[in-house]
Amino acid sequence: MRTASAGRLALSALLASSLGACAVSGSGVVKATPSTSPFAIVSPTPPTITPPTNLVRPGTITFLSDTTYPPQESIDPGTQQAVGFDIDIAQAIAAKMGLAATIQKTDSPQIVGALLAKKGDAIISALQITPDLERQVALVAYFRAGQAILVRKGNPSGIGGLTDLCGKNVSVQVQSPEENTVDEANGGVCKGNAIKKHVYPTDLQAVLILKQRGVDAALDDSPVAAYFVKQTPDQLDLAGGPFKTNPEGIAIDPKNGDVLKAVQQAMLAIYQDGSYRQILTKWNLLDGEIPVSQIVVSPSPTTS
Repeated sequence: MRTASAGRLALSALLASSLGACAVSGSGVVKATPSTSPFAIVSPTPPTITPPTNLVRPGTITFLSDTTYPPQESIDPGTQQAVGFDIDIAQAIAAKMGLAATIQKTDSPQIVGALLAKKGDAIISALQITPDLERQVALVAYFRAGQAILVRKGNPSGIGGLTDLCGKNVSVQVQSPEENTVDEANGGVCKGNAIKKHVYPTDLQAVLILKQRGVDAALDDSPVAAYFVKQTPDQLDLAGGPFKTNPEGIAIDPKNGDVLKAVQQAMLAIYQDGSYRQILTKWNLLDGEIPVSQIVVSPSPTTS
């Protein structure tokens, strides 16, 4: 889920920060202590959109985010502040309303439940827009990404695409679209020669085990995979091109119409004034730009 330059993080520092308090159990599953520390990001930009009044914390939009996913969101080990493409988008959206953006660290498996329990005003955490997600929350699209296969430098297993993963050891983050992809392949193209799935609590841990030669490949979001290769080109390669590309969205409780309207208006505003493209360029993610016509509200079917 993330990246940086003046904010571009060294991969080793990221891994040390993310994994320093983790312990590996005998089953190979890495356990980490969850964190819920909020990070407030303040901008002096004058408001151009009426801010919602029913916010979790007055004066700020609280964005829930699993900050273990560079280049989209991660914690800078030097400052302990959240950084990344998603973080900059959150800040820009909040600024259009004359508000601060607070980033509340929330683990991915709990993030939708936390939003609906009013622990935050919105989620920005590289959420792929899927039919299942649309049944739970309202969404404002802001980016487009796919999945990619990461392998060790030189691609020693000769992996070129999804079918080449049949019979191989592959790491994924728990409850991620990539885990779903492995399950689908095992019921389809890899039936009879199943992918050996290794599931980890965070994306960083799934990639670390690949570097440590514990698996043959890791499945990841395409921008994240490109980030890891760029940061450690002597250790990792991409195998084939992205697949299953689809939009990512900012999630909002469908009952919270004021926040939903304001976020959509702010997203359109940063697109129109050019700051959206500037943020994409900063994080080397122009390939993920979506046209303005796709920045639309996708309300939950449960909306009354």
